[in-house]
Amino acid sequence: MKDLVLLKIGGSICTEKSTGKFRVKTKVVGRIAAEIMEARKRKEFRLLVVNGAGPFGHANVAEYDINDGLRTDRDFEGFIKTVSDCGHLNSEVSRIMRKNGLLAHPYPTSSVMIQSKKRIVFFCTDVIKRLWDSNDRIVPVMNGTMVPDTELKGSVVGGDEVIEHLAGRLLARKIIFATDVDGIFTRDPRKYKSAKLIDVVTKGNFEQLKKGITGSSAVDVTGGMLGKVERLLSLDVPAMIINGNVPGRVRDALLGKAVKGSNIKP
Repeated sequence: MKDLVLLKIGGSICTEKSTGKFRVKTKVVGRIAAEIMEARKRKEFRLLVVNGAGPFGHANVAEYDINDGLRTDRDFEGFIKTVSDCGHLNSEVSRIMRKNGLLAHPYPTSSVMIQSKKRIVFFCTDVIKRLWDSNDRIVPVMNGTMVPDTELKGSVVGGDEVIEHLAGRLLARKIIFATDVDGIFTRDPRKYKSAKLIDVVTKGNFEQLKKGITGSSAVDVTGGMLGKVERLLSLDVPAMIINGNVPGRVRDALLGKAVKGSNIKP
């Protein structure tokens, strides 16, 4: 069976996350899809994409104050709105990818997952496996969103957590995070010119680097960059964080070429 690559397209590059506008960056998603097509012409691999939620998720959760569960009628209204908006984003990302030649199959997380106190307790991957049995060029597209929760009624699941869970379940060989920065820095590169890119992060040097790794510059209820690194270090799968806004980097990362970014080595 072909190697599996998990690709997270961050909300910071597929949506207007920094401005909080509920808008999909069509050109960016289209370019990334074209780069995937280029890579597949040179190398065979299976691919699963997870798109971040951007404001479609984070802004809704913050506005309705539902990050810690559902209690009131308004909370449930916010839950349904968040799921609906995130589903729209997932559908749009899939549509744009199909327009650029990929067999992108929307597989909305909210329909196949249950959590308990924000921890995944059920995740149906049967459809994904069946799709690949039929045609391993199909690209399932999942998303960050809200899902039913046995204790909190409803809770947030980030795209990073989806990636973390799937890496083991589906035996991924590589994880690529496409974000709006070149990788992990010693300080926030948006604020400090002295910030230096960290080429490699391991369990051995993480504690030393941890204090410099920040969250997100926009509203983010899932932990930003620090949460991302912590999750990746818990996996037994090599991962890399790259700038998806730079043309060619997603393609080269998929092909295993040297790419500017940060490598996470468990």
